[in-house]
Amino acid sequence: MESQVLKAVISYDGSKFYGMQKQPGKKTIQGEIEHALTKLNIISEVKHAGRTDRGVHALNQVISFDSPYFWEIEKLQNSLNKILHPYIHIKKLSKAPQNFNPRFDAKKRSYRYLISPIFSPHTADYVTYYPKNINYPLLKESLRILKGRHNFEYFAKTGSSVNSYVREIYHTDIFEYKNLTVIKIVGNGFLRGQIRIIVDFLLKINEDVLSLNDLKAQLNGKLISKHLAPPNGLYLERIWY
Repeated sequence: MESQVLKAVISYDGSKFYGMQKQPGKKTIQGEIEHALTKLNIISEVKHAGRTDRGVHALNQVISFDSPYFWEIEKLQNSLNKILHPYIHIKKLSKAPQNFNPRFDAKKRSYRYLISPIFSPHTADYVTYYPKNINYPLLKESLRILKGRHNFEYFAKTGSSVNSYVREIYHTDIFEYKNLTVIKIVGNGFLRGQIRIIVDFLLKINEDVLSLNDLKAQLNGKLISKHLAPPNGLYLERIWY
């Protein structure tokens, strides 16, 4: 039976899963969506634009899968959402070219990281608790250093298997919104753990444990600090094609 390629924009609560990518014996976003498809007698591998770690959320992750032509798109979206509810939600489902690849066709991606000085058990899975004053001018300058094309090898998880560690960051920002500190980074692509390692580095600069010169040195190939900020404050925000 001939099939159509469908593109879905999805959001999910990453605190309920062991990450995006399917893993044996673990509850993952990819695994849950493929399971939902099988309930509708659709057997297809789900491809995704980016692998998010356990506990990391998405506002607009992009996936693709094959579907028989007889499925009407709106009905399929509603049927999948009923099965996936409440922690995964398909925001938009549409036809895509047969050769569409959500990972390799992406032009740029944005992430945001949320930090709160106020602890609440109700938001603990969704923001990172950090009870210290933020030096916004200092961290804005730190983020400006990251802009441009760099080798981010020492800002990637150990064991990352990639052809190149070079990535380009187009835009950065840090600002206060209500009681939250929001860090935003837009780039052509990101390595595993890159945003979380950057955020940890920034917070150490904020505490005067590390300096702007340390940040420049690590970008230039000297390992200074390589630790992951907690996953719960990280959101895959948007992907452009």
